[in-house]
Amino acid sequence: MKRTFRKILAVLFSGALLMAAGCGAKEKIVYSPALPGEAKDDYTLYLDETFNSTADLSDCQGYRNWYYYCGDPEDDSLSLMVFNDYYGRWCSEYQSLYYYTYMWSTVWLPEDQQGYGIGMGFKAPASGKVSVSATVRLLSDPDYSNGDGVVFTISDKSGDPYDGKLITPEEGAQDFVLSQEIDVEMGDEILFMLFPNSNNTHDYTNVDITVKYLGA
Repeated sequence: MKRTFRKILAVLFSGALLMAAGCGAKEKIVYSPALPGEAKDDYTLYLDETFNSTADLSDCQGYRNWYYYCGDPEDDSLSLMVFNDYYGRWCSEYQSLYYYTYMWSTVWLPEDQQGYGIGMGFKAPASGKVSVSATVRLLSDPDYSNGDGVVFTISDKSGDPYDGKLITPEEGAQDFVLSQEIDVEMGDEILFMLFPNSNNTHDYTNVDITVKYLGA
């Protein structure tokens, strides 16, 4: 997903783990039966819904319209992550050990190659306007001299950015909130991605995302 990283850098420098049983592998995708008005393009059915990356976290791709992604070094695109039952977290399938790249509750650790991020996608169940808010905190100690920070982005599926933030170790231990109101069509996907600045040393990052439909 290098193109997203490059696009968001251009913008920047110019201006509770809930487990749903029975999933795991990336091929297993659940289209949430818990959501009202499934397959109906009517945003009013979702005005009382709050989609939250922490409260909705699951071992199922697609549960409550959330998807878990990692950068694919083979073709410069995104791939679905794999849920590792032993460690209880989402992992990149491109690591030899399911340790170095993962999502575990609110803690994200991006891949160790510059430009390849990990993240979550929210697929809009209906057309309308949504409010998105992401609270991001780099967990590294600012005294670490060999960490160089992370880049967090909000973009569409093609990688065109809505917002982004470069967070350095000196800015660690504080929350950064990125908020946007975005017009979506049913089936559009909003991506929330975390990239290493150059490598993933000390890049543990706390991420919490909320998406909510707005009334007319």
